This record gives sequence, structure tokens and C-alpha cells, in this order.
Amino acid sequence: MNIGDMLFIEEEQNRINAGIAQGEQSIMVQKDMKQWGVENGMWPNLAYWKIVYDHAVARGWTQEGFTGMEVY
Repeated sequence: MNIGDMLFIEEEQNRINAGIAQGEQSIMVQKDMKQWGVENGMWPNLAYWKIVYDHAVARGWTQEGFTGMEVY
């Protein structure tokens, strides 16, 4: 087996057994949230869920009528 075959097999294994990947939009929101949390003196002093919630409120991303079972 040559190196090209081994690389092909490895790429196919990675494609078939793909792991979890985080999207660019999610990464951008997390970076924005951390910067916002640092600027507001919340990072890393408060619980993560509290920072997520307060960031969503500050950005206007919350909606009335939710039961609390929804993902923030």
C-alpha cells in the first residue's frame, strides 16, 4: 500500500466516522458573548447560563410566551 492509498483510507474513515463540529455562526456568537461578558464584568464571575441569558436579553433575542423548556 502506498502513501496515497493510506491518506485516502484515513480521509474516508474521518468522513464516515465524523465527529461533532461547531459551526462558524455558533463560534461567532460565543466570541461576542464572551467579549460582552468581559465588558460587563460578568466573565468569569457568574454562572455560564446566567451570562448566556443576560447576553440574549441585551441583544433582544428573547421572546415572550416561552414555557422555559426552550433552548436559549
